[in-house]
Amino acid sequence: MTISEYRQICQKNEQENYFLDKYIMRKISIYFTILFIKLRFSANQATFLSLLASLGSCYFLMQNTPTAMVLGPALIFTYYMLDHVDGELARFYLKQGLQQPSLQGQYFDVLIHKYSTNLMLFFLGVSVYNLFNYRFAVILGFAACIGMSAFPNLLAAQVIVQKIARQKEAVKNETVKDILNLLEKKQEQIKKINSSNSMQKLKKVITELLFFPGALLSIMLVTLADIMFPPFIFFNYTVNVRLLFLLAATPIYLGNALRQTLKWLRKFQQIA
Repeated sequence: MTISEYRQICQKNEQENYFLDKYIMRKISIYFTILFIKLRFSANQATFLSLLASLGSCYFLMQNTPTAMVLGPALIFTYYMLDHVDGELARFYLKQGLQQPSLQGQYFDVLIHKYSTNLMLFFLGVSVYNLFNYRFAVILGFAACIGMSAFPNLLAAQVIVQKIARQKEAVKNETVKDILNLLEKKQEQIKKINSSNSMQKLKKVITELLFFPGALLSIMLVTLADIMFPPFIFFNYTVNVRLLFLLAATPIYLGNALRQTLKWLRKFQQIA
């Protein structure tokens, strides 16, 4: 089987919902997927390895030795790569009739996905505290963790599912349908990627860079930057690149979480 055939079977292709994935990560991930297929790894095993990489990156992110500051980003990249590989493995085994559809694997994958980036941000704050003894750095890391968590969306999903579970007819409500469509972001993201509207595409790129998956890239870059650039004085404080990143990014993440919360409150106000 050729690389192109593997891509056609394993990857999302026209259903890709992130520019970074479509034009960069998928170009690389297929080679790891083929290796995992040859080694007979299951999709769940790849997901478990991604969990180990994610947790390992958090351990190294809170340290300040050059070795740890290289290993942290390396494990983040490994985690993100495996986050693609497990899905590609699942598609391959499903299409080859070697695996049955299962929500368990998807749940495991989403669970890791929802917590990994948030925890990395928190441990970035811990690393600054360990270096400068700034207590506010831990607060910044925690606030960034909460802001990036998509907690308002997860809570909205729980509320609307409970509503439908109690009142089956609620699913016919147009506002409920609208909320369900908003919660299922992938189709809207796919439309933006394949859109002929350049402004829509630009907005999508900016959103990706600011939030996910750009946050992962940012964590890797600022950690590596602190190896090359020593701490410096900024407004009478000794700072490094990681601290400046948290100071700039945390208000953006929290502001987005507040925006999402207000959006859901307005939506729920329309439902009896």
